[in-house]
Amino acid sequence: MRQPPSIRRRLLLALMLMTLLTLAMATGLSALMDLRLFRDHMLRDLQVLAAVVGESCVSALVFNSKESAEQRLATLAGEYQIRSATLYDAQHQPFALWQRSPSVPHSNVGDGIEIAYPLRFDERPVGRLVLTVRLDELERQARTYAWLAAAVALLTLAVALTTALRLQRRIARPIMELEGAVRAVSEREDFSLRVPVLRAEREVHGLAQTFNRMLMQIEQREAALGEANTALRRLASDLAMSEEAEKARLADELHDSPMQKLALAQMQIDAGADCNGTAGMDRAEAQKQLAAGIQLMREAIDELRTLQFELSPPVLHQRGLAAALDWLAADTRERWGIALTCSVAADLPALDRRQSTVLFRCARELVNNLIKHAGARNGTIELAAAEEVIELSVEDDGRGFDRIEGNLSASNGYGLDSIRERLALLGGNLEIHSSATGSRLIVRLPLSPDNPAEGSDNPKSPRP
Repeated sequence: MRQPPSIRRRLLLALMLMTLLTLAMATGLSALMDLRLFRDHMLRDLQVLAAVVGESCVSALVFNSKESAEQRLATLAGEYQIRSATLYDAQHQPFALWQRSPSVPHSNVGDGIEIAYPLRFDERPVGRLVLTVRLDELERQARTYAWLAAAVALLTLAVALTTALRLQRRIARPIMELEGAVRAVSEREDFSLRVPVLRAEREVHGLAQTFNRMLMQIEQREAALGEANTALRRLASDLAMSEEAEKARLADELHDSPMQKLALAQMQIDAGADCNGTAGMDRAEAQKQLAAGIQLMREAIDELRTLQFELSPPVLHQRGLAAALDWLAADTRERWGIALTCSVAADLPALDRRQSTVLFRCARELVNNLIKHAGARNGTIELAAAEEVIELSVEDDGRGFDRIEGNLSASNGYGLDSIRERLALLGGNLEIHSSATGSRLIVRLPLSPDNPAEGSDNPKSPRP
């Protein structure tokens, strides 16, 4: 691919072209005005000459003296630009003619122009005089202007070239130095380097300062990106470990309760089904065995449904975040005996599914920490919106974080650090207020500028 010309060459060409264009326009306009003025003067003089000769020919027309008319017309021989003169009578017929000898050299440019002068005697027309002229002098004047313009153009070109070379060195040198510094930064990939602030024109000086600021911002962003990558790797490792721990917990819970009950239910149902063929067992005993097996199956189904709600409660996606938080508070009261209440602002805007899911998982993790570590008897979940930010707070009257923060662990891949990391990905943050008499944790998440209608979560939905 052909490289474009350098800035020095383009600057040189631009300066020369601007100078020549300005000179050409000024010279052309001046030449046109002078030639137009010269032509007007020449035509006016010829019209005056036609009037003088024509008036002298009036008597020849009146007395029908062709010889006298030709003599009058011959006086035009001294005017070299006049090629011929024709005298017409009142009936527009040629009366007398004078024509310059063809041997006299003249211009070959154009066919010339005609100057007509009407002749009158006693206020009545008696004829007209027509002169055919060639503006040779105008042509010579134009050639003179052309040679003069060419000479001035050459002289100006030399001056412009000299001036442009000096100017382009002065203007382009700082830019070339800046380009060299930029290339060094690019080749070494060291954003800690800085371009020296050049003593040059204000624009180049400003360009160097702007580039240095850009390098500083890139360096800061590289550092922030490195920290973010480290945090993401740590988060990915924590998530992997939490996932394994969650799988192990689910496996234990499935094995210890639902699977055991299902196995016992199978045994009871098999025993009940075989009662009729077993000696010593009546129909009532078979019905009792079947009823016991069905009851065990119902208990196993209830426990499986509880596990399903712990993983992902359907109420969140079916009825919205407000209903899911109400369910979380009610489930905590029923299972753990903690008086946990839920309060949701009435004017809460619609949230999309991602925001609702993140806020619910944060609330569930904070409530789990309250249950496991705080030793609280009362608590509150509050959800409100303020200044384009959604706020979720969980407050309790427990021991606080003074002695237990280092022991906080997460279920479902969520600890306090994980909450902070995931909120940061959405532009949110976690604020903690803790003392010996209780704790208050506030999750803040910016509202999306445009909440899609599809998958939106309406917090004003009816609660269970």
